[in-house]
Amino acid sequence: MDCLPFPLYPGESLSGNPKPLQVLEANTANRVKAARDFEETDSEGKVVKRIAGDEWLEEGPKTYYPHVCKEVMGTITAQFVQENEALKLRAVNTFVDRTGVERKVGSEWLWSQFGTYMPSVDETVVEVVGAEILSETRAIHVRCVNEFKDRFGVERKPGDVWLVTHKEAETYIATPNEEMLKQIQLLVLNRKQYCTLLDPYDATSKTNKNGVRKLIQGPTKFFLNPGERLEDGCAKDVHVLMADEALLLEALEAHTDSTGTRREAGDLWMISGPCEYTPPVELRVKERRRAMPMHAYEGVYIRCLKTGTVRAQMGPTSYMLQPEEELWEKELSPQIENLLTTCGTMTAHTRKKDNKNTMRDKTRVVIYSVPHNSVCQIFDYKKKTSRCVPGPDMVCLNPDEEFTVISLSGGKPKVPNVIKTLACFLGPDFMTDNIRVETADHARLELQLSYNWRFEVDQHDADECKKVFSVPDFVGDSCKAIASRIRGSCAGVSFDNFHKNSSSIIRHAVFGSKETLLSGGRPVEVGSTVSVGGTEVKVAKIDGMTLELADGRKVSDLEGVEVVAGGERAPVVAGKWPNSALIFPTNGLVINNVDIQSVEPVDQKTKDSLMKSVQLAIHITTQGQEAQAKQRATEEEQKARGELESQLIRDKASSEKERMELLRLKAESQAIETTGAQRAEAQAASEAAKVEAESMVLLAQKKAEAQKIQVMNEIDLENTKNECHLQQQRELDELEVEKARELATIESEKFKKTVTSIGKETIKAIAQAGPENQVRLLKALNLQGYMVTDGSSPINLFNTAQGMTGQALAMK
Repeated sequence: MDCLPFPLYPGESLSGNPKPLQVLEANTANRVKAARDFEETDSEGKVVKRIAGDEWLEEGPKTYYPHVCKEVMGTITAQFVQENEALKLRAVNTFVDRTGVERKVGSEWLWSQFGTYMPSVDETVVEVVGAEILSETRAIHVRCVNEFKDRFGVERKPGDVWLVTHKEAETYIATPNEEMLKQIQLLVLNRKQYCTLLDPYDATSKTNKNGVRKLIQGPTKFFLNPGERLEDGCAKDVHVLMADEALLLEALEAHTDSTGTRREAGDLWMISGPCEYTPPVELRVKERRRAMPMHAYEGVYIRCLKTGTVRAQMGPTSYMLQPEEELWEKELSPQIENLLTTCGTMTAHTRKKDNKNTMRDKTRVVIYSVPHNSVCQIFDYKKKTSRCVPGPDMVCLNPDEEFTVISLSGGKPKVPNVIKTLACFLGPDFMTDNIRVETADHARLELQLSYNWRFEVDQHDADECKKVFSVPDFVGDSCKAIASRIRGSCAGVSFDNFHKNSSSIIRHAVFGSKETLLSGGRPVEVGSTVSVGGTEVKVAKIDGMTLELADGRKVSDLEGVEVVAGGERAPVVAGKWPNSALIFPTNGLVINNVDIQSVEPVDQKTKDSLMKSVQLAIHITTQGQEAQAKQRATEEEQKARGELESQLIRDKASSEKERMELLRLKAESQAIETTGAQRAEAQAASEAAKVEAESMVLLAQKKAEAQKIQVMNEIDLENTKNECHLQQQRELDELEVEKARELATIESEKFKKTVTSIGKETIKAIAQAGPENQVRLLKALNLQGYMVTDGSSPINLFNTAQGMTGQALAMK
């Protein structure tokens, strides 16, 4: 509203410049505070007395007129409360809220009514609280903070926790007297599942049964109550056992099982398949077992829990562990483990490599395949005995047995503990060693020797086989013994003598020698022919230094005795000949041959002088061979030249003959080529036309099939559309009929209720009111009746009175 101009009286002054009036919109308000005591009239015309310090709200929509006794503290906006939301309010002063409830200072409550909410000056909005949406698969746990009665009318004590599901409320907003602990998901168990509930909730006492276990079998679904929890934190599948499976069960408490057997706490027993098994709460499934199929060379180690004894169960069988049995792991040393993964033999080179093979199943019986012509020793540390297994064979270790690991020397020269093996090879084989010797004239030489060896033992005799393992490192010991013999022999001969007779010296040193009869540097053998006194006779027997001839004579005087062989004669003399082998009786090792692979001087001067003499001998030999080769080459050249000239003449004649044959073949080939090309072109053209025709026919068939499929699809689509349209129209018609029926029912009910509410007398009065009113109008006009007609229209006496009265009413 406009204000008229006004003057300022003496002593008056303006406080600031004129300001526009504040327009309060809807859902806004000014918070006003009384600066001093005064009275005012509110919107309802009541006189309100204000005391200094009072606060109240001036709510819009309106224009706010300031007052000298009022102080605007600020403008506030109403809060909009949406669906599934609430305002958490706190009382600033003690007052009675708009619902008529007295609120104490500091008390909190919720306002969840949909729409806008303008908080008063005695309350403040703490926060906007969202509702928890509850469904069939989600619920919540709520805990009481202060004693109160909840929305369901239940008295709650501080610390009480309860479950709220969608059956109690579709949405839930926690009040200030309670707090939401957590969301709970629906547990769904199918027919093949079960769970064990710990500390189940008792609805009668409304407490949890601490320490109690409850079995729940599917199919079912439920929410966990406060304090309840699942064993192992999840639902479990029902144990489905096959024919070769079983469950090991352990009783947790004394009870009688489903078979009527009394079980005490700690008892172990098994249930075998095929079946489905759900364990009750009085026991637990200790483990699931399956029968172990094993062939003849497979087995497992089993320990009895009652006696502690360990045994090996071997195949062929399919074995199921008994309740009082368990699998036992046999520990082996890392060295044996590595040997088993490297087929029983390991060298220094293989030990440096990373062993990436899979780990051995320690519960399985240790199996080792003993190679052919070898022996494996196994020691029983419980019985303090050993046994030998010759190959080829399979070794199965008993629980108290261990392999005997053989450590052999290797390399050149021999180094101890280079080769590790589980089986000792019996040979024949060879070993190579490098040794240094010194001759009588102090020439130092390095020899590389190779020895052929074998073990002469009876593999079928256990005691004989044990001899093989009597010397732990037979390679190192034998090489040392042989090297010692060779060094002793070489120390007594000069370098020149050793260089000429190295083979004989080494063989005599290794094998030793014996007195025998020699002929031509070779021993005289039985059956050879000798000439005694001009008579040739066969040797029947050699006894030491005496020859027993086939004619019965014995010859000990060798003068004039000669061996006849190939037309040549050689005298028989007494001499030394190396033995055939070196035998180590301790372990039966036999060295039957020595191969001298190389002889090299260690001293450089000796090596150079030896090299010079060798080169000189080679040069002389080479020159002689060159002279012989030149003479032979000259003869061969002359002979070859004559043969070449005669061969050239023969080749020319043959060439002319072949050239004529070539020309004839070319003419025939050209004729065949021309005929073949024309024939191939004609055949190719016919094949192409045939392929093109067949492809066109096939294409036409495919197009027809495609068009047929398309037409059928269109027909099916049209039929589906028609069926859907008919179904929709049918449902619409049914809805229209149902709607018309419902409307008719509603109208009839409405008319019936209207008639009932008006009453019979009222209806009668309404029906008589019209005619009686018309009669009174006619009486008022003092007319007994009248008729108006134009002579052409028929007279209607029924509506005359009504028409007249209607006109009279219109005129009035």
